[in-house]
Amino acid sequence: MKRYLQNSIENMRDIGGYTAGNKKVKYGKLIRSNLPANVTPEDLKVLKEIGVKTVIDLRSEEEVEKAGSVFEKNPCFKLLHYKLKGGGKIPENAESVPISYMQMLEGKESIYSIFKEISKGENGIIYFCNAGKDRTGVITALLLMTLGVKNEDIIEDYALSENYLQDMLDKIAQASKPKDVKEIITPKAKYMEKFLQYFYEKYGSIKRYLQEIGITEEEINKIKENCIEE
Repeated sequence: MKRYLQNSIENMRDIGGYTAGNKKVKYGKLIRSNLPANVTPEDLKVLKEIGVKTVIDLRSEEEVEKAGSVFEKNPCFKLLHYKLKGGGKIPENAESVPISYMQMLEGKESIYSIFKEISKGENGIIYFCNAGKDRTGVITALLLMTLGVKNEDIIEDYALSENYLQDMLDKIAQASKPKDVKEIITPKAKYMEKFLQYFYEKYGSIKRYLQEIGITEEEINKIKENCIEE
């Protein structure tokens, strides 16, 4: 796992490097992140050198108006907005976290558009939400499933966000009413484990889900071709 721009962005990391069957997921193709707000021109140069040209913002219009990213009106990057259903809201309790992730899957139009874009394979892609843990975590799980990465690695990748977001999570918890949201907003392995259980119980396989939302087998194979090393 590679992290990028650690001095500027807490949770920007490559999902390359994981084992997919007897191969590896490529680096520089799919990069997950929290909101890229405090990014310098030098940081943007690093991203361009990696090969990033496309950026996908998973947040709502209201969130974008409240806090834009550095990619707004930047001609060097293609910025796309595909908001996920129900994103940005804190679930009522810890048990509701994986349920909220399942509800995100109902926003099929956005997820279709994201996977359609990735299937083009033209360049590296960054995708992000506010904290880069829930909406970004769900998209990451779907991508890693598509690429054939083991559930254990998907769960581990999700839980890594806790290490990098401690300060942010503390601030959110302190500002929230009621004050007992820390457990809910912290990305625990058990949440992703339960989400994967719910996912397979409902859809059976990632291929079936993707085809249900309109992604073709050819596009699925193209994503694998683009993102898995030879």
